[in-house]
Amino acid sequence: MIDLALDSRIVLNTVLDCAIQEIDLLFNTENTELIGNPQYGTNFEQFLWQMTPSPNELKKYISEKIINYTYFARQLNISINVDLVNGEYRTIYVVSIDIDNGEEHQRRVYQFK
Repeated sequence: MIDLALDSRIVLNTVLDCAIQEIDLLFNTENTELIGNPQYGTNFEQFLWQMTPSPNELKKYISEKIINYTYFARQLNISINVDLVNGEYRTIYVVSIDIDNGEEHQRRVYQFK
């Protein structure tokens, strides 16, 4: 059990819950925000809009981040799918991550505009 709340209201009981939390934290942290580990985080703003990667390049980038910066998530079966949607001003990247521990399945969907 991992208790992530200061007031003990949120408790993660399963590896699947911990993996989802790890991925959310990784995706919502920019590079250089974590003191002592400036490579942690995804830095999607710079990666997506300065380099305009293909879906396969983004999939590879996300896989490398998960492998290098998570503990629980890399122990589970993870499938990453990246779709491009034409937005009004720029392309929207829709990232679906399926996490499976053999008993349960969760899907997280992220949009990067």
